[in-house]
Amino acid sequence: MHSLGNYPHVEETEYSKEDQKLAESEPDWTMERFVALLKCDVAHCGEVVAVGGNRVAELFQDFEGREQHWESALVPLFVRPAPHIIPVSKNLSPACNKQLGKAFELYWLDKASCANRLRIFVERLMDHFEAPTTKLTKKDKVHLLNLSERIEEFDKMKPGHKDALDALRHVGNYGSHEGQIDTAALLDCFELLEDALDELIDEKKAMLAAKAQKLIQNKGKNTW
Repeated sequence: MHSLGNYPHVEETEYSKEDQKLAESEPDWTMERFVALLKCDVAHCGEVVAVGGNRVAELFQDFEGREQHWESALVPLFVRPAPHIIPVSKNLSPACNKQLGKAFELYWLDKASCANRLRIFVERLMDHFEAPTTKLTKKDKVHLLNLSERIEEFDKMKPGHKDALDALRHVGNYGSHEGQIDTAALLDCFELLEDALDELIDEKKAMLAAKAQKLIQNKGKNTW
């Protein structure tokens, strides 16, 4: 992906310029905004992406702490359309695909909201596999299942993914209630989700097992 035209374009705010006139000012007092247009280098794609955010100054020093220097970096705060953080299967339902796309966009803009979107994605994933939404109690009353209970029921249908789905649920709940989330935890969620979708949507292990069996049956001969 490369920048288009005269981008990125950077502008310093007027109040930042005033701060720089102070004798004790430091480079990290500077407040600059940037916008850019990027284009995908893949020939058949050529997608154009709008990016915006801040240019910030950071102080770096050597291991011994003797030399210090300032460097500037562009920190994106929105990217649209957002790049895929994990691969998106063509077999994913439209409802799931929509929520995952929103999560990709919100990762740059609001990580707590991104975590909440991943939680909603899990709900849509339960819908995709038709996990139960209700259950009869011992008194024959209809009980509406919450997401935790739906995951429990889903584990009976497709065992082995409960922990990953529960992790996404908990992180989503925390992001919604606290309004913040740790970036590392969020990226862990995407990694867990990628692994789960490889099996649930694309049945990767089953596909590889079938290939192995075919090679065994054909005594290793090339069958393509």
